[in-house]
Formats: sequence, C-alpha cells, structure tokens
Amino acid sequence: MWLGNGEFTMTDEKENAFNKKLGYVLKKKRTAKRIPQSQIAQRLNVSKMAVSYWESGENGMSAKSLKEYCRVLGISVQEILDQTDEE
Repeated sequence: MWLGNGEFTMTDEKENAFNKKLGYVLKKKRTAKRIPQSQIAQRLNVSKMAVSYWESGENGMSAKSLKEYCRVLGISVQEILDQTDEE
C-alpha cells in the first residue's frame, strides 16, 4: 500500500501472514537450540508473553527486537528471513 510519503507498507493481511511465518521460523530455531522463551525474554528485556506473541504471529516485532532475538540464538537475521521466504 502506498502511504503517499514515498513509502510502501504491507496490507494487514500480508503483514499478518508474514508475522505468522516469521514466528514459526523463530520458534523452530529456538526450540532446536533448546532455548526457553524465558531466556529469550530475559535477554531482550521483554516479557515471556511478548516472545510468545511474536512466535505465534499475534504481534509483529521491531527490526531491533528481531536482530537481538537472532543474536541470542546465534544466527543471522538473513538466515531467518531466507527461511521465512521458504516456509
């Protein structure tokens, strides 16, 4: 969707679909590394519920949070985004 200020944004439907895919990939990576949500939450200084919402796709996350989440997992943001495209 064109915002009129030189920027584009996703429609709500596309954004929701992306959040679900992103959350699925994040959860898959986290559980494969056997890292509990509580550890992610503590390291990112957010609630465990925030992590749960991100992983379920209920809420989107900021680029900064995604970067920090990936840092905790020891993986790159690019790796997550590439897998998001594949899922």
